[in-house]
Amino acid sequence: MLLVPAFAFSQVEIVPFAGYMFGGSINYYQGKLKLENGLDYGGSLIIPVKQVVSLELNYTHMSSDMSFTAYPSYPLYSDATATTSTNYIQIGTIKDMTINNDQVTPFGSFSVGATWYSSDAYTTAWFFSVTAGLGVKVMFSDRVGIMLRGRLMLPMMFGGVGAYYGLGTGGSGGGLYVDTYSSFVQGDFNGGLIFKLGNN
Repeated sequence: MLLVPAFAFSQVEIVPFAGYMFGGSINYYQGKLKLENGLDYGGSLIIPVKQVVSLELNYTHMSSDMSFTAYPSYPLYSDATATTSTNYIQIGTIKDMTINNDQVTPFGSFSVGATWYSSDAYTTAWFFSVTAGLGVKVMFSDRVGIMLRGRLMLPMMFGGVGAYYGLGTGGSGGGLYVDTYSSFVQGDFNGGLIFKLGNN
């Protein structure tokens, strides 16, 4: 409902895109968790709010392998690999940079939101995330163009994985616990088509 005025009085942009995402890795005490690079795709809805600033709603998806490699000093852990879905759901701003060319518009972007990792072998998890990017829009007409962008993508992960095992009068037991702070550093390069809808 909050977006109704923007649709009614602005020229919104719909941008389906595809690109390449860098997966990133985390070094825990017990081993290394690595998310492989892969192709990504998604879409953006861009709504002008001021002359050089726009609101962006963005969704980005990548499917690739995630693997855990245990260090030799932690024999209780075993190596594992699983296909993992990476999903970014973001809201942010795009700020245009003015140059002496009506068809070409460089821009910077910043967004906040959530990153959702889903896998059959690992626990599904949601994390707060931020992205920052630089790009350019090239318009071929008043309605159609292309958008190219590179982004730094940072899901914030609070907590690593640890383990314990002990013997007692009641028998033996073990379990997992959270013991570290860590963060993926990801990024992507993508390109997409711009379709402008609405009135100028």
